[in-house]
Amino acid sequence: MGTNIGVQIRKLYEPHLYKNAPVLHLFKELFANSSTEVCSIGFEANPLHDNYLKEFESYCLKRGWRVKIFTSTAVSITNGQVTFYTEPGNEVNNQWGASLEAGRKKTKIVVPSIDIISWIRDTVLDRKLPSGNLTSKIMMKSDIEGHDSTVLANLILSGVYCSIDLIYGEHLTNEFVNGVALFQKYSQSCKTKLIRMDDESFYQTRLPFTYPQSTT
Repeated sequence: MGTNIGVQIRKLYEPHLYKNAPVLHLFKELFANSSTEVCSIGFEANPLHDNYLKEFESYCLKRGWRVKIFTSTAVSITNGQVTFYTEPGNEVNNQWGASLEAGRKKTKIVVPSIDIISWIRDTVLDRKLPSGNLTSKIMMKSDIEGHDSTVLANLILSGVYCSIDLIYGEHLTNEFVNGVALFQKYSQSCKTKLIRMDDESFYQTRLPFTYPQSTT
């Protein structure tokens, strides 16, 4: 959620290109050596990244990696349209401060929003798994610039939150993290791991899309 230019997704499939990136140990913990079997879904509201993300998605599919990226789409708790604020002039950082929050140097646009709770319930939790697959795992990155607590709180209230094995994100306050820990203490059944992590490594790096040479 908040995929920017898709670097975190690419770290999953090509970890050798992102040596020592903090998130790699989480991928290893959850997916072991089966990362190429993982389906990845990205959501990015900023239309500045549309073309690059579409090229990246195409690259992944050609490599056999199951990747789908919803471009110009804001993660929310309702379907509809929302006001989004881009960050012109900060292209060197891929407009990493673009968000649903207004700012002095930001530009207002309107983009579609997606009810992420209903989407996860209908598309992820109700998906058909291959027969014999008893180790399916779900991982989420939350980096939606200050809207994270609202979305995660509604995931909890909907009952969807506890179906996710691991969630990591940057914009999580101590109050929110402690509140979730208290909720989990008394639920005794919710095993979701919530990790505060800001892995901005390689965030400016647009590595070339290199296809393996075919052999005959």
